[in-house]
Amino acid sequence: MTRSSDPTPHRRAWRGIPLWAIALLIAAVLGGTLVTVRATSSTGKNPPGPSHKAAGSNDPSVTTDATRPPSSTQRPASSSSATAPSLTGSKTGSASPAKTATGTPSATTAGPTAGTPAVSTGSAPASTAPSAAGYFTLAPVGVWSSLPSDSSCAARVRRSSWEPRPDNTRANHTLVDAAAVHRAFAARPVSGGNSTDVRWDNWLLQRVDGQFTGTTDEIFQWAACKWGLSDNSLRAIAVRESTWYQYESYPSGRPVIDWGMGDQMPAGTSGAKTFCDMVATFGRDYQKDFGAAICPRTYGIVGVMSWQDPKWGQMPANQNGTFPFNRRSTAFAVDYLASQLRGCYNGWEFFLRDSGAYQAGDMWGCIGAWYAGDWHSADANGYISRVSKELANRTWLESDWPTVRPSCSATYGCPVPGIQ
Repeated sequence: MTRSSDPTPHRRAWRGIPLWAIALLIAAVLGGTLVTVRATSSTGKNPPGPSHKAAGSNDPSVTTDATRPPSSTQRPASSSSATAPSLTGSKTGSASPAKTATGTPSATTAGPTAGTPAVSTGSAPASTAPSAAGYFTLAPVGVWSSLPSDSSCAARVRRSSWEPRPDNTRANHTLVDAAAVHRAFAARPVSGGNSTDVRWDNWLLQRVDGQFTGTTDEIFQWAACKWGLSDNSLRAIAVRESTWYQYESYPSGRPVIDWGMGDQMPAGTSGAKTFCDMVATFGRDYQKDFGAAICPRTYGIVGVMSWQDPKWGQMPANQNGTFPFNRRSTAFAVDYLASQLRGCYNGWEFFLRDSGAYQAGDMWGCIGAWYAGDWHSADANGYISRVSKELANRTWLESDWPTVRPSCSATYGCPVPGIQ
């Protein structure tokens, strides 16, 4: 099996935080917690609200970012049996989920399906892989206010020692400071100007805390339960984003691009030096690895971005909400992704109306928007297709999945787990 990932042009992030707010946060976030950002669109136009895609791509199925060296380890989007079971436990009958009239997967076949979140029985053997059918299904739009708590979902996770990514162990057991996370988000309200529903700020973001530890798969289950999502959908997205790696680096500390971090700043990007300097303050000086004003924008197992173009005039320091939480903690990264999908599914991302007929209740559209920052565009639908194939194939259950890892470099040595 070769590797498959979508460390691509994601516009995923949030508006940044001004320098005065960062100064206030520094004292409160001594543990190095910083603050996400949203990237520019491929046209350089300022999206009206939080989004999840950046210009330039390193997805194996699209034009790669010119600043990123080509990889020989990228894996085709699908390679397993054409009869993978759907989320309900039935089989789709083909490797690709059924298509709607618009060409996107039907949510009633192999895609995310609405229903009541399943309850784990805990009866499965303690060392087996998750059920192909998953344990949680997509809860309807109207139930957001009654979604279960962190602790309730921790009790509902089907526990198993199965861990195809032991490299994630440290990040899987890193608890971020929930209060610092909440302060970071509170300092960056995003619902102004009718960009999102006000509940995005006063309910959704304040619910993100990353307060769970466990195996990589247990984290997917926990976040799916917490946000009323399909755990299989989160697993499939993580296949595309990082091949399930939270963060890989070489012994020197140099990151392994596309294995838990990527979307490097293109050379010559306006404001990149400011952004990279701030990342160095709260994380690592990646400019020592890649050159002045070049550093990664996306971090974590599901690709949470940390960048905003200063031309927007909103955040001189280009930091906001997620970094370095998204780099350090697997649970935070997945918690954040799941929150964005829930908010979008609820119909709260009003800015998506600018790019299509956005409506509540279309989870596939929201998965595409996580990647593309717009609604059922060509980029978004391409990502939907790729994620749906991983979902139909249940890639994480393939026999060689545990052996898929970044290769050694003649220059930098063999990758090691986590942040060095």
